[in-house]
Amino acid sequence: MKTYAMILQNRVIGVLLNQETEPEWGPTPDGSPVTAIPCDDTVTLGMIYDPETCTFSEYTPPEPEPMPEPKPTQLDRIEEQLNALAADSVTVEKLEAAISEGVNEV
Repeated sequence: MKTYAMILQNRVIGVLLNQETEPEWGPTPDGSPVTAIPCDDTVTLGMIYDPETCTFSEYTPPEPEPMPEPKPTQLDRIEEQLNALAADSVTVEKLEAAISEGVNEV
């Protein structure tokens, strides 16, 4: 009796224990073949099969890409203008810029 890993696109999609004959699964609906590869009891679903070396390895997902810096919101821009007004002396130009930022941005 043998154990077989069912391989689809180099991924283990099934592990069949104690098989008397080599299992045969038909292709997927898109036509991709499913191959039976003899294995031991350490092989589990989701592992990667390397056909060149005939070895199985754990799947390691890729590192997620860092999130981009969020764009400042309208409130962030208004607060920045107000903080600048509070830090410096208030001028008509700065006050108009702060009001314009809050009124004209959607």
